Parts: sequence; C-alpha cells; structure tokens
Amino acid sequence: MKFLNTLFFAYLALFPILNPPAMAPVFFRLTEGVTVAQRNHLAFLIGLYTFLFLSLLLCVGGWILKLLGISIPVIAIAGGLLLFHSAWKMLNDAPRVPDSAPEEAPGTMLDQAFYPLTLPVTAGPGAIAVTLSLVPSGSILDPGTLMAFLATASGIALAGATVFLFYRYSTTVIRKLGKTGAATITQISAFVLLAIGVQIVWGGLQGLLRGTP
Repeated sequence: MKFLNTLFFAYLALFPILNPPAMAPVFFRLTEGVTVAQRNHLAFLIGLYTFLFLSLLLCVGGWILKLLGISIPVIAIAGGLLLFHSAWKMLNDAPRVPDSAPEEAPGTMLDQAFYPLTLPVTAGPGAIAVTLSLVPSGSILDPGTLMAFLATASGIALAGATVFLFYRYSTTVIRKLGKTGAATITQISAFVLLAIGVQIVWGGLQGLLRGTP
C-alpha cells in the first residue's frame, strides 16, 4: 500500500506540471509538418525520454544536491512553493502555448524529439524541480528507501506513459475534449497541484525540523 501511495503521489505531482491535456494541442501544432506515422513515433519518443530523463534526475539528483550542499528538505520546500505558484498561474492564466509555430529547423523532427520537444517543452524546469523534491531521503541501501525510489520511478513511468497516450491520440483527444473540456481538466489539475504543493512543503518543513540531510 505504501508503494502504491508513493507511486500515485509522484504521478499526481507530475501530471499537472507535464499537463498532457493542455500540451497535446501544442505538440500537434509543433508537428504539423510531419506524417501521422512520424508524429506517433515522436509521441513514443517524447514519453520515453520524459521517463528516462526524470528517472535519471531522480537517481542522481540526491548526490548532486549533496555536492552543492543543498538538503533534500530544502529542495522539497522550494519545489512545493514552485508547484503552488504554478498551480496559481494555471488557475488564473491560459495554458502555455507558443505564440507561433516555429520555422522549420535543420534536420528532421525526430532529431528534435529530446530537445526541444521533451526538454523543455514537455519536461521543463517545473518537472525538474518536482522530481528533485520527490527524491527519497535516507541511504539507498536501506530497503525502505530503495522501495521509495522504485515507487517514485514507477510514478514517473506512468506520467511518461500518459504523455505518450495524449500525444499519440492528440487529434482524437483534442476533438473530443474541445476547449471547454481541456480547460476543465486544467482547472481540476491546478487545484490538485495546489494541495500537492502544500503537502510537499509540509514534508520539507518536517524534514528540516527532524534534521534530515
């Protein structure tokens, strides 16, 4: 049960930041010049790269923070505040959409699957901050900590799969959701994100009070 709780907490923390329902129209717009097969392949690559990038960050983020002298509770508080700020903007602003579609760049769209379509369009600074705030505290050799890492990585995998599904079926999803449906999902996601931001900040404060490194 704890494994599932950690898994879904990580997923629910990342879902509003990745925001696949709102980003699916952006993905569709940025890939207007490719075939359906190429767009579907791009959707798979972006979902996979999102999982690999954030999972790698989850694994090495703790050591990077130690090298910089930053404790995980401090990152949790910063990430929680960023989540709260992002949720507030989502509640009051329109979804982030580029002002105009980019000009055709050298190379194929497949060359741009990681940069910029995955980073920073899909998994931007917000997703990076949230992932760092989800890094479990404690020794990696401890079974509980290892289980927390696996559960969080599973949540990231689920988030990456969600990105793939929305991007893969973006045309159908956009047509079915419409502007009202997408806006409704965004508002609900923003409210959930507010609550998760508060929870992460509270966990970080508790870690500082306990003296967690």
